[in-house]
Amino acid sequence: MSENSPHERDVTLAKEKEDPEDDVSEKARRKRKEEAEQAREEAAEGEVDVESEKREAAAREAENPDNHRDEPPHSS
Repeated sequence: MSENSPHERDVTLAKEKEDPEDDVSEKARRKRKEEAEQAREEAAEGEVDVESEKREAAAREAENPDNHRDEPPHSS
C-alpha cells in the first residue's frame, strides 16, 4: 500500500492520537508509583521515630528508675 492510502493515514492518525494519551497515562503511573514510594518511606521514618522514642524512654528509665517517685501515688 502507498502512503497516500486512506487506510494507512487513518491508522497513522489513530497511532498519533494514542501516543499523547499513553505518555500521560505513563506519567500518571510513574507519579503514583513515586508518591506511593514516598509515602512508604515517610511511614518507615515515622516508625523509626516511634521506636527511637521508646528506646530513649527506656534508657532514661534504666538510668534513673526512681525518677517517678516525686509523682503522687496512683490510687487503685
